[in-house]
Amino acid sequence: MREMKDSGIEWIGKVPVEWKIDNPQYHFSQRKDRAKQGMVQLTASQKYGVITQTEYMERTGANIVTVQKDFDILKLVCAGDFVIHMRSFQGGLEYSEKTGSISSAYVMLIPSNTIREPRYYKWFFKSSNYIDALSSTSNLVRDGQAMRWSNFIQLPILFPPAEEQQRIADFLDAKCAEIDALTADIQTQIDTLEQYKRSVITETVTKGLDPDAEMKDSGIEWVGEIPAHWLVHPVYYYYGERKNKNYLGKEDNLLSLSYGRVVRKDINTSDGLLPESFNTYNIVETGDIIIRPTDLQNDKRSLRTGLVKEHGIITSAYIDLCPIKQVDSRYFYFLLHAYDVMKVFYNMGNGVRQGLNYSEFSRLMVFDPPYEEQVAIADYLETKVIEVDAIIERKKEQMSVLDAYKRSMIFEYVTGKKEVRNETADAIVALNPHIILLGIINDRIGKKHTRGKVQLQKLLYLLDIHVGMNVNTKYYRYEHGPYDRQLDCYIDVLIKNRWYEQRHDNGEILIKGKNHDEFVRKYKNQFREKQMEINQLIDALRDMKTSQLERIATLYAVWNDFILEGESHPTDEKILHEVVTNWTANKANPQDGTWKLSLEKMKKLGIIPTGKGLHTSRKPMRKAENE
Repeated sequence: MREMKDSGIEWIGKVPVEWKIDNPQYHFSQRKDRAKQGMVQLTASQKYGVITQTEYMERTGANIVTVQKDFDILKLVCAGDFVIHMRSFQGGLEYSEKTGSISSAYVMLIPSNTIREPRYYKWFFKSSNYIDALSSTSNLVRDGQAMRWSNFIQLPILFPPAEEQQRIADFLDAKCAEIDALTADIQTQIDTLEQYKRSVITETVTKGLDPDAEMKDSGIEWVGEIPAHWLVHPVYYYYGERKNKNYLGKEDNLLSLSYGRVVRKDINTSDGLLPESFNTYNIVETGDIIIRPTDLQNDKRSLRTGLVKEHGIITSAYIDLCPIKQVDSRYFYFLLHAYDVMKVFYNMGNGVRQGLNYSEFSRLMVFDPPYEEQVAIADYLETKVIEVDAIIERKKEQMSVLDAYKRSMIFEYVTGKKEVRNETADAIVALNPHIILLGIINDRIGKKHTRGKVQLQKLLYLLDIHVGMNVNTKYYRYEHGPYDRQLDCYIDVLIKNRWYEQRHDNGEILIKGKNHDEFVRKYKNQFREKQMEINQLIDALRDMKTSQLERIATLYAVWNDFILEGESHPTDEKILHEVVTNWTANKANPQDGTWKLSLEKMKKLGIIPTGKGLHTSRKPMRKAENE
């Protein structure tokens, strides 16, 4: 264990005895040059670092006002500079890998030749303790506070030996990339679940629960057909506007529309913008529907509808729809939510900010099933939404754990509390069992059998969905079958920890590495409860050629997708037709007889889908294919 010393700095704590500490003013200088006309305009963000404004708008959907004249108001930023920006008090400093023009509100820092490995300081300036300490140097409390050079030089920085700076930077570059890949994968799963939830809501509120119902044209272009017995009327036929002001100020149950939900808000909080008086707020009642009708021109991302579930008050900037007939407001909330996500409201606005009032909004055409059917639809959708939201919440918890681990890891390595040796990715492995499963599959197959990437992936898919190891993994429809796009990341972890190596004659084949015994010791009993099922599935399939295993995994995915779509017993002909015509545009080996034999083999082995996991998605198209 290395010898440590007290740094004398509370937010840093102990550091290795050979590390030095100094004030950054002796190692950085300010860049004050003005940008030249025509230079690419950049922006700094916590999430994406320093990127072009065009790229930022593409990634976030936000609008940025670019400078069209008076370019001398922009500053020059060069590749290798560090940037203090408007959110540095929340996210630290950004390291620029680009040269261009940037806001004059930012401070550009030029590292001197004493900064031997800028990538080490990239991570140092993003460590959570440094960010907290930087924030404490300012007495400004509002968001967007300007951090300046004077703030930066108040905090000492560390100087590990040059070679150790490089090792730390290499390690954190690799490990944080792994975590970011896992986080991106989870976010993709969340996005898929959100899209599934929206599609279920839209389909159900416009088509009903009876698949055999006679249909008619609704006369509403964004809806199409609806059940023939449903009625079509404007909103005002079902809902009036409630304008019951809180004139006496007696009501104090403050409500707010947040992410499509009407939620409670602390009326005494100092966080956020609240008025001095709530006398102009509207009093709302259970069953009302809230519409946020403002800023339709600029904000096309926010959810604008919410269902009131309790007596309270809410800003009068919103439209408060109150039922005037016997209706189930839950149904109409889901219907208007579907309109919202279809962006129906954005073509209705008037004025500079494209706002709506009740008179304009109430002319929107909607439709209603009989009351009992409204209730049934609302009950069904509430249950489905709760199920999906519970899965999403678990995904968000996983992301939160990953983020906390990443922040802790950065701080511990940039301050020397952990030393970069042959560190393992235990925390990452524990959070992503695919890494362990790949090792188990590889060992179970044994030396006598081929262990190519496609073979490993198909076995991993079947373990995920058939055995139920990781049913929330997102798989895509690739030519060779269902594919997890994070597979290379899992393999990289196995190799970087020297648990496995790749044979030189075939880079896709994994063999036992130098630290394989460590892997076995730590993880051989990781899935003890399902080990028998895991072994049985691998043993049943390991003698197969890769092409046959590929067909079985593909057939399984297609069959399972049918079940997830509500068709519990698809015919063999339907499964085979889906594979050879719709799986991918150029699915290999479309011979009907070969696929039929593989389907029979599946059934004989008892590898029968039950509708577990997520529906597969189309293979993402490369940029060139989209153009």
